[in-house]
Order: sequence, then C-alpha cells, then structure tokens
Amino acid sequence: MSDSQNTGSRKTAPKLSIEKAPADTEQGAAFHEDAAQAGPDIRDEAVGFIKGLGASAWAYASSHHYTVLYGFIGFVLAVLILTIGLWSTIVIAVFAGVGAALGQIRDGDNGIVNFFSRLFGRKR
Repeated sequence: MSDSQNTGSRKTAPKLSIEKAPADTEQGAAFHEDAAQAGPDIRDEAVGFIKGLGASAWAYASSHHYTVLYGFIGFVLAVLILTIGLWSTIVIAVFAGVGAALGQIRDGDNGIVNFFSRLFGRKR
C-alpha cells in the first residue's frame, strides 16, 4: 500500500479490558446454586470443532460402549508398550489383574477367580 492511498488516519486495535465479577448478590448466589445443582450434561455441549461431529461421536459411543472401551484400552496398551517396553507393560498388567482379583474377593464377587477356575479347571 503506497503513501498516496493512505488517508492519514491511523487505525488502532481495540484495547481489551477484563471486567471484574460483581460481588455475590442474591441474584448471583441463586445463579451459582442453580448451576451447581443442574450440572451440565457433556453430551449437550459441542464436542470437537464441529457440533455435528461431536454429537455423532457421542451417539456412536453410547450405542457401542464396549467397542469404544476396548479401543481405548488398546490405545493405552500401545502407548505403554511403545514408551516403557513390552515386559514392563506385561508386569503392570499382571499386577493390575492381581489387584482387581483381590479387590473382587474382598467385595465378595470372585468374578475373575471364577473365570480362571473355569478356564484352567478340570473338564468333566
């Protein structure tokens, strides 16, 4: 842009200011209580860059929860194997499994123990 086209007026960017929140009044306190009680539903919020994409992702995750869960577990295992190595990941998985089994025994469930008894038990 040449000087002949410049009108001489200089444009400046607007200055930003931060407004302080008003002190808690009855109306402000009531708003905070209502917001705390209602709690936002994450599925109602826009997820990702495009709201439609986020809504589609939540719909898929709601209808295929095991697919998403095991996909996430596979991703975490892959990251662990790539960062700390295969054997360290296996040791962590074994200790986590033993801990889960002990926790189920303490809870009175015995689901993991029963699974391994059926898997390695005698066939009749």
